[in-house]
Amino acid sequence: MWGDNMAKITKERKVTYYIGIGMVGIGFILFISVFFSAASFMNDPFGGSGIPPFTNSVIGMVFMIAGSVVMNIGAKGAAGSGLLLDPDKAREDLKPFNEAKGGMINDVISNIDAVDQITNSKETREVIKIRCRSCRSLNDEDARFCKTCGKEL
Repeated sequence: MWGDNMAKITKERKVTYYIGIGMVGIGFILFISVFFSAASFMNDPFGGSGIPPFTNSVIGMVFMIAGSVVMNIGAKGAAGSGLLLDPDKAREDLKPFNEAKGGMINDVISNIDAVDQITNSKETREVIKIRCRSCRSLNDEDARFCKTCGKEL
C-alpha cells in the first residue's frame, strides 16, 4: 500500500543514530560505575588512585548528552533536528516520518469506516411503538405505563 513508495532513511543517518545509542550506553555505564567505585573507595581509606570517584559520573553525563544529540541528528537529519536552519532540507529529512504518520492516519480512518459500517448495519433494526389509549402518545413496546399521562398500557 503506502509503504512501497515511502522515503528511505540513508545508511549514514542510521549509522549516526546507532553511534549515538552507543555513546549513551557508554555514558550510562560510566555514570553507574561511580556507585561501584564509591563502594570500593570506602573500603580503601587511603584512596588508592588519587582520582576523585565522581569524575566518571561527569564524563558519563557528557557522553549521555552528546549521545542524545547524535541520536537526534541521526534520527531526524541535520536540518530536521534543528542543527541546520534550512526548511527545505528539514522537510526532506523528515519526509520518512511524515509519510509514516500519514499512512498510520489512513489506517485509522479505514478502521473507523469499517466500524461505522458494522454499527450502521445494527441500527437498521425496526422500532415498534405502542399508542396510549388515553392520550394517543407513542411509547416503547416494553413500557407498562404511558410516559405522557402515566396510565397503564
